[in-house]
Amino acid sequence: MRPKRGNMKAGSIKEVIKERWNRTVQRYDNLPGHGFFSEEEKEAWKNLLSRVIGNEKLNVLDVGCGTGVISLPLSEMGHTVTGIDISENMLRNAKEKANSHNLIINFRIGDAENLPFEDESLDMVINRNLVWTLPDPERAIFEWGRVLKPEGKVIIIDGNWGNRMGSHGQIWRYLISMPLILITERRNPWRRIYGRNVEHSLPMRQKKRPEADIEILKNHGFRVEVMDVRIPKTPRPQTFLEYLKYGHRSDRRSFMLKGIKEWKMNRRKPIITFQEALL
Repeated sequence: MRPKRGNMKAGSIKEVIKERWNRTVQRYDNLPGHGFFSEEEKEAWKNLLSRVIGNEKLNVLDVGCGTGVISLPLSEMGHTVTGIDISENMLRNAKEKANSHNLIINFRIGDAENLPFEDESLDMVINRNLVWTLPDPERAIFEWGRVLKPEGKVIIIDGNWGNRMGSHGQIWRYLISMPLILITERRNPWRRIYGRNVEHSLPMRQKKRPEADIEILKNHGFRVEVMDVRIPKTPRPQTFLEYLKYGHRSDRRSFMLKGIKEWKMNRRKPIITFQEALL
């Protein structure tokens, strides 16, 4: 069966996504798979990032930084961090968190597909749960390569979220959890996060991942390493009801890629520019 396709323009998609997170920013860090629920979980992420990045202190761009979930630990590790997002309220929340931890992080409005940075000015571009939301991932990865210095790194942390089901046990837990969320939280758990039309318009939502990500990175001149897909997890205090509602969620679909920019990159600029996509 051919995947369904939406027909929304990039500008409209981004407006929907921005408004979604402007409205629900206060819930973001408490959503499963988003914020850190303990210092132990944050330390596990810092250890993972240290293994992936190395010990050198870098000039890092966190694309789609949200509330600073990745920006803050990177800053604590001694890196110079800039975080960009299209949601003003997300950035406001991130700034408040950075200030409360006495961290200096440059948070600013920015578009992942049209970066406001000079060529070859950054050591690393990192993002988490972003690529699947991009209207034009080809354009974004071209931009990330443009702003990276030679041998700079792109770190993609994401998941094959288009594949909702896994093992038979996971399917049964999913079927149990949906009615429970509907009853106890009084919201529609089957409703797609950005709406059906938006998600059908997102290219990476329709593709098998991380294979599609690897192909795009290689097409834009990156050497690609598939990192350990076991995203750090630590036990979280939860009631039996919470387990029934969210226990089906698995990190098996999660992945981490590291792309290293070649010294001489034979990269072709996407034919459709960001400005044209808005038309």
